[in-house]
Amino acid sequence: MDLSEFELIGRIAGKAGGAGRFETGIGDDAAVIRTRGRIVTSVDTAVSGVHFDPDRPAAESARKAIASAVSDIAAMGLGGTPVELLVALGAPRATPDAYLEGLADGVVEAAAEFGAELAGGDVVASPVVFLSVTAIAHVEDEVPVIGRSGARPGDVVALTGPVGGAAAGLVLLGGLEVPDLSDLTRELLITCQVRPEPALAAAPVLARAGAGAMIDISDGLSADLGHIASSSGVSIRLDSSAIPLVAGVREVAAALDQDPLSLAAGGEDYVLGLTMPQDRFAEADSALIEATGFELLAVGSVLDPGETGAAVTLVDERGNSVPAPGGHDHFREPDGPSR
Repeated sequence: MDLSEFELIGRIAGKAGGAGRFETGIGDDAAVIRTRGRIVTSVDTAVSGVHFDPDRPAAESARKAIASAVSDIAAMGLGGTPVELLVALGAPRATPDAYLEGLADGVVEAAAEFGAELAGGDVVASPVVFLSVTAIAHVEDEVPVIGRSGARPGDVVALTGPVGGAAAGLVLLGGLEVPDLSDLTRELLITCQVRPEPALAAAPVLARAGAGAMIDISDGLSADLGHIASSSGVSIRLDSSAIPLVAGVREVAAALDQDPLSLAAGGEDYVLGLTMPQDRFAEADSALIEATGFELLAVGSVLDPGETGAAVTLVDERGNSVPAPGGHDHFREPDGPSR
């Protein structure tokens, strides 16, 4: 690369601008930000060859990294609140300047797209390209913040959208040919993988409507709902026939000779999984439709832990328990497509 570390930082600073709440932004040793209320913070890291393909456009990969971090804020029931981003960028010294510029442009553009402000970060030499994104949301005391521990027996388990699309898109990018798949559906699935959409509009609506627990589906449906079950000390029963799949997932699964629900284990769908008291579900559904145009999709129920303990159980149309596909774990072999 011809760009120096400080030239790259300067170019990012020139493109990012600054928010009125910044006393000091990019270019100093630390950012100084005026705030009040509570701060909700999350860190998410995207690594080339693990989370994104180095041969894909740099700006697209940077956007995915930002979207993943912002989705963690949505998973707390937040959206529309002031958010700052701190981005650490690592790259090999031989990385072309055009690729670095693409990463910088992608970070700045994604921050603007999701209503966040770029407050600072770091640039380092690294064996591989990576972006580590810290998202900081400012929340007034009266705004509900939803964690994973509020699920209660009798609650409905729901999703804000279909799953499996990102995992299906990943195997298509890997070269899988699916003759029965239309070009439009193929593009949809690939978009699910490379251009995720955090549920920033849905999250606060559902928080206000009374969601007990919430998580974004980033590591796989059963795995993420399992975090809610564990944190809440409950059991979750999923109806396999009710789990919504993105169009084309069944065709991709057939080409892989796999159960379609196995692609729901791949994660990176970034829809919200949540629990909602049964007597508030209809109200929450109406509020979500009014705010986003999409309905709340019931997929199961919360039960007392009983003999199964705090776990997720998948039940088929006959009421029989079937193995629930796992999820992505960076230190284990993945159950779904690797990423």
